[in-house]
Formats: sequence, C-alpha cells, structure tokens
Amino acid sequence: MSKNTKVKNSDNQEVFRPIHYLGSKLRILDFIEDTINNIDLERGRVCDLFSGSGSVSFKLSRTRPVTSVDIQEYSTIICSALLNPIKMDQKFIDEFLQKSLNSKHSIGLINSLESLISYEKECISNALNHKKVEKLCEILEDGSLISFEILKKDNLNSKLSKLLRSTLTEFKKKKILDYQTLAIRYFGGIYFSYEQALQIDILLEQIEDSPKKYKNMLLAALISTASDCVNTVGKQFAQPIRPRKANGDIKPSLGKSVNKDRSLNVFDVFGKWVQKYNSITDKDFKNDILKMDFSIALDNLTNDTTVVYADPPYTREHYSRFYHVLETLALRDTPKISTMVLGGETLLSRGLYREDRHQSPFCIRSTAPEAFELMFSKISSKGVKLVLSYSPYDESKGSHPRVITMNKLINIANKYYSNVEVLSPGTFVHSKLTNSEKHLEASEFAEVLIVCT
Repeated sequence: MSKNTKVKNSDNQEVFRPIHYLGSKLRILDFIEDTINNIDLERGRVCDLFSGSGSVSFKLSRTRPVTSVDIQEYSTIICSALLNPIKMDQKFIDEFLQKSLNSKHSIGLINSLESLISYEKECISNALNHKKVEKLCEILEDGSLISFEILKKDNLNSKLSKLLRSTLTEFKKKKILDYQTLAIRYFGGIYFSYEQALQIDILLEQIEDSPKKYKNMLLAALISTASDCVNTVGKQFAQPIRPRKANGDIKPSLGKSVNKDRSLNVFDVFGKWVQKYNSITDKDFKNDILKMDFSIALDNLTNDTTVVYADPPYTREHYSRFYHVLETLALRDTPKISTMVLGGETLLSRGLYREDRHQSPFCIRSTAPEAFELMFSKISSKGVKLVLSYSPYDESKGSHPRVITMNKLINIANKYYSNVEVLSPGTFVHSKLTNSEKHLEASEFAEVLIVCT
C-alpha cells in the first residue's frame, strides 16, 4: 500500500474517522484486517487492546465480533457509538437540536457571554485586516476563564480582563453551575472561540437531559465536532496555538488561521456528525466495549477471543496529552489543572492539562519493557494470537525515538511465541502534527505489524 492510497468514504460502512488522531491507522486498515484474517480463518473475536479513536475496531467489526478496550472515557464513548449503534429517529434529532437552541440554559449562557463573544469577533476581524493584532494575541495567551479565575491575574487596564471578570460575575448571578460552563471556562478563547465553547456547553446540557440509550451516540457526535472545530495545529489538543514566533513577533497569518477554525458553527458541524453516526448499520455480532487498563482486560478475555490487536504508544509523548480536552468533555467534570514552575512562579500548564491525566507505562522508558513483557505473557498464556503495530524509527535521521526498539520487542515476542513475523504494508508515513519546519524525517516504513502465532 503506497502513501498515496486513498481512504474509502465512511458512507460505505467500512471506514469511519471519528476524530483527528495521532498515529491514525486509516490508510492501513485493509492491511491490518487482511493480516488478522490470514492468521485467523475462522474469524473469531478480536480484542482491540488500545482502541483509541475506534477506527480499527469499527473496520474489524464489519466482519467479526470485536472487544474494544481503552482506559480513556472519550474512546469508550466513541467505540460504543461505532460498535453498538442505537438508531435515532429524525424527529428526535430535530427536536434535540431545536431544544438546544431554545432552552433556558442556552439563553442564560448566551446572555452572559454576549459581550465576550462580540469582543473576540472584533479582535479576529481586526487581525484579518492587520489592525490591533495584539488584542487577538491576548485572547489566545490569556483568555482562559479558568486561568483568570485561579491565578487572579486581573489586568485592570485590559478590556479582556474586564470582560472575563464580568462573565464570571454573570455566571454567579444567574446561578449557572461550574459543570454547565465547562467548555467555556476551561477551553474558551484558548482551544475554541468563546461562541463555540458556549455551543458545546449547550449541547452537553441537552445531551444530559436526553434518553440514556442515545447519550453515547450524541456524545460521540459532539466529540467528533470538537475535533473538527478545535483551533490548533494539526487539530490536536496537546498545545494551544502559539500566536507569536520564538522571537516574540506576531505571526503574519494569525488572523486567517484563527478565523478558519473559529468561524465554524458547532451546531452545524454537530448536526452533520449526528447524521453520520446515525447512518451506521448494526452488524449481527455481539461487540463489547471495556473501559479499563490493558492488563485487567487481558485477564478477562472471553473464550471466543482468537486474536489480540495491540497498538500501544511507543514514544515519550503520552497520548492522553493529545486528547485531554475530549476526555474532559466526555466526563463533564471540573478537573484540577496541572501546574508547572517557571522562574520560581507556579503557573497552570499551558495546555491546561488535567491533573489526573493518564500516564501510560508504555510511554516511559523505565517501565515500557515490563509493560510489553506483561502484555506478551498474558496474551500467549490464553493461547491467543497477537498482531502488534509498531512504528520503526531511524536515529540517524532525527526521527522521534521510541521508548523500546523493535529488536527488543521481537526478542520478547520470541520468548512467548514460536512464530514471529514482521510485515510491512509498504511506504506509509503518518500525518505530521507540527509546523513544516519542525518535521522530523520519517522512516521509509512508518508502520509494521509484528505477527505472533
């Protein structure tokens, strides 16, 4: 499969891309499925051990039963919607959207944020015309309501500060609870426009009031919407956009890049995603979705499981760092924000990460070998085949190093399996997450499968 291979449209019920995902497998889904089918002709149950966005689980579920496993809530919600869809009638969808726009909660939020939303639009308009661009920079750098609330850095001469203060006052006056302004307080101005964050909060409230059987479908659509609308490089949530260059100069295309994402209407995007999820046809397989640690899931593999597909993280970058916004929206809680010390001053993490963000043992050099050893031993002890995804890297070319080498993985695999093969789909390069000047040269084969039977 070449790097120019096109992904089939999700309308054909074979491929579904719920979010922009780090290390996406979309272009090698056929390769993964063919490899699994070749070692398991009976087409038994596959356990997708680190299911993430659910694209692999969905692809496999078209022809066999699947158990999807991930420790993150957002993944559990997406996979539930993909693997066990509940059909919503069009009347319910239309009424849901109408109620969202006209509810008491939405009206209260709109009134509270009207001035702040208007100010941001004015700042974006000015930036597009190369006027007073510093005002937009201030929103991107200091526009977080949660940061303003916690750090109490109130610049009395700043219009933005006055608007943030008055907005928080309005929330208290109207007795709007913290979790009802979750997206606005945590992510408005930083990851989304204030208006988009408001729309997300309105939808979260309406989903909460919806029938339980539809909640996963609606939340999955909202998670996909947030992934489409977020205003960051590469549509990832690891870091908010940086409005300035390293030397402090404002980026010349700032207004254009901000307006492109922040002009999207969340309700419109959400409506399209609801229809897309609602078009999924159910298959005659019993699919299971488990939110738990990989080790516990392996202890509880069902008797009909014949293959485990595993795509654990391999780099020091914790995946949860890229999806913490989606996790918070999925949980709809009000987490503590992690802090850092810079120049003797305690600051909130720039990405506004959750303090309880999951840290995978597969991302830590000292714990990764033990984690892989545990995974191999538990799967082999069940008499189950393993297909393991791995991304090789070339140290001489500056590629992002893995916490464990392929040679070490193969050595571990040989301890537990009599036959270990390494298969490649051909030239395939992952999508880049950073600016072009920061790209690290990829290996010719950016993805291989280690097949253990």
